[in-house]
Amino acid sequence: MQKTAARVLLEGLAAEGRRVFAAWRALVLLRRATFTLPATQRRWSHLPEHIFNLTPILRQMERREEIVRIPRLGHCYEVTTPYATGTLDEYAILMELHPFCALSHASALSFHHLTDDLEKRITATAATPRPAGVYPTGTTVEDWEGLPLVSGTRVARILDRPIRWSAVQPARFFGVGEYRRFGYPLRVTTRERTLLDGLRDPELCGGLENVLRAWAASRDTLDVAALVADAERLDIAVLRQRAGFVMETLGIAHPRLERWRELASRGGSSKLLAAAPYATPAGAGRFSERWKLALNAPLEALGETRA
Repeated sequence: MQKTAARVLLEGLAAEGRRVFAAWRALVLLRRATFTLPATQRRWSHLPEHIFNLTPILRQMERREEIVRIPRLGHCYEVTTPYATGTLDEYAILMELHPFCALSHASALSFHHLTDDLEKRITATAATPRPAGVYPTGTTVEDWEGLPLVSGTRVARILDRPIRWSAVQPARFFGVGEYRRFGYPLRVTTRERTLLDGLRDPELCGGLENVLRAWAASRDTLDVAALVADAERLDIAVLRQRAGFVMETLGIAHPRLERWRELASRGGSSKLLAAAPYATPAGAGRFSERWKLALNAPLEALGETRA
């Protein structure tokens, strides 16, 4: 029996455990099936080349109540067949709407179980233009041969969750991994990159105290070599000072730390917390001579694990 395009799409989505999908993903799945299924086993003949080629198929699937369009989110659909169980997942929708972004900062801390704070909004990082070699999650370069790459859409809200976007240059879109905790591939900054981002932008991570607690919680599980490599690739002097001070305070060793310490220098930005004055009621006059760093924030979150 020949398979219809709709059946192939539903089977492909089910195999990947997807409850939601964008039209571009349906195009990729149908093209894969066109290449792998002999013509005698499928009811369509031509290789689809644009999402507009799928419009009749998707409309038929909507009429049969196999899928339903998600309101206010463009060409993004929810699968409503029996295999699709559970509730809609904002992360899955995000990966369909902007398949080149990564969960980061507070969202990445939550994903890596490094915070108990409730994640009120999603934080995502995206680079413009698209970094070379980065393709939509769950696809490969072969999937896009002969196709123009889909463009990412930065929406302000998904369902009831606001999105806070962080922009980086393509050269700084690294320290990112694909994880399958929920079945589908989800792009998230790694634990190590997330901790470094927390020292750079603590306000995007629930505050510096939350970031320092995350560092302390990660002390025994960090990939220290990866963390050091990411810090050197970012090449931000004050970030090396902050990370070096925190690592030494937590007893995390690496041969490169001594070089970081030698490069440390006093300066207008040499503060643990950039947004705070040098002297605060919680940290008046404290200074790390070793790291040339003003300790202008509470450090109790680091000390709690030193027993």
